[in-house]
Amino acid sequence: MRRAGHVLLCWEFGAGNGHARRLQLIGKRLEALGFTTAYGLRRPEVGAAIGIAEETIRPAPNWPLRPTAANPAQHMTNATYGDYLAQMMLRPHDDLDERLRLWHELIEAERPDIILADYAPSVSLLSYGRIPVAAIGDGYTLPPADLSVFPRLLENVPLEYEEGDVVRRINRAVRHYNPLPIAHYPEINRADQHHLLTLPCLDPYREHRHGGWLGTVDRAVIAPQKETPRQFFSYFQENRQTDARLIDGLIQSGVAGKAIFLLPLRRTAKRLAAAGIAAPDGLADLAVELTRCGVLVHQGTVGMAMAGIAAGLPQVMLRSDLEKTLNAQAIVARGAGITLGWSTFAAEDLAAAIRQAVDDPVMQAAARDLARANERYLKLDAVSEIANACATLIGG
Repeated sequence: MRRAGHVLLCWEFGAGNGHARRLQLIGKRLEALGFTTAYGLRRPEVGAAIGIAEETIRPAPNWPLRPTAANPAQHMTNATYGDYLAQMMLRPHDDLDERLRLWHELIEAERPDIILADYAPSVSLLSYGRIPVAAIGDGYTLPPADLSVFPRLLENVPLEYEEGDVVRRINRAVRHYNPLPIAHYPEINRADQHHLLTLPCLDPYREHRHGGWLGTVDRAVIAPQKETPRQFFSYFQENRQTDARLIDGLIQSGVAGKAIFLLPLRRTAKRLAAAGIAAPDGLADLAVELTRCGVLVHQGTVGMAMAGIAAGLPQVMLRSDLEKTLNAQAIVARGAGITLGWSTFAAEDLAAAIRQAVDDPVMQAAARDLARANERYLKLDAVSEIANACATLIGG
């Protein structure tokens, strides 16, 4: 019997722990098909925290590669996805040549039969045409590769990079490893297969596509609610808990609930517990937690947005970058949520938004309508489709 092969599952950009989670789900299915797996993760500690076997985790280039005095993300603009990506790959606080070298060394060490790239353009650039590549991503991070240019997603914001110059710089750096240049900047996500893990309503490029939306990898275990308990469930990155506005806002809402930070600080857990809000270690089982709450509070990531849609819950979103802003705007446009800007919100704004979302029957009805409108996508088995497609790609 032919060996199914070895898969390298890669995560390069994006701060959310959901990137590692969906790679894990797909990796488990590939293992069931007989593949061996290794995970190249920009944050190996996240892989360990969600239960990826330690012996399969490989440290991958993080972003930024070297520490800087200021947070580089605070100085980034968001006019197009391409400009945002160029700022991460080309600005002085990062080094494209070094990033490509580190990824190349990891790929050469693993010698995979196939690569699964999640928000990992460096990996696609290096490997396409040499090793079979399957790219996964949401609508924002996986634009159609056949676009001639990246369309503007936000007006009145200046572009920092000219796309022709970006293409020249990328081709100059990648030619040491892969002789196949890109002709247009959107080809940076070039791959043998593209798997789109989002819903049409959350896809900023839906008018440029011809279908292909697979919904969410977690869709099978999240069902629409029939009741809306007066509780909230919130999910934020660990570093967000140090912002007093967030903790104060959750407490001032007067609504009980649960707050997930993966690794909560002791002082965070103690303050929240006094207000009837649990803050346990680790991740949460969304299939269970979303049946126990009446509102979902998060930072606008596509994974949590889709979980809220699947559960038919109103959502309160503290948006930050362009992707999270677009997700939040899509849900608010359908009457199913409230959005606040991370840089400008006050604790009392968050508290009021939580109370409104959990008490407003009109918003609750809109959230249930949004779940029904996306029902056919939420029933898709994205994990099986991606795993089977990868097996077919290499003839496993």
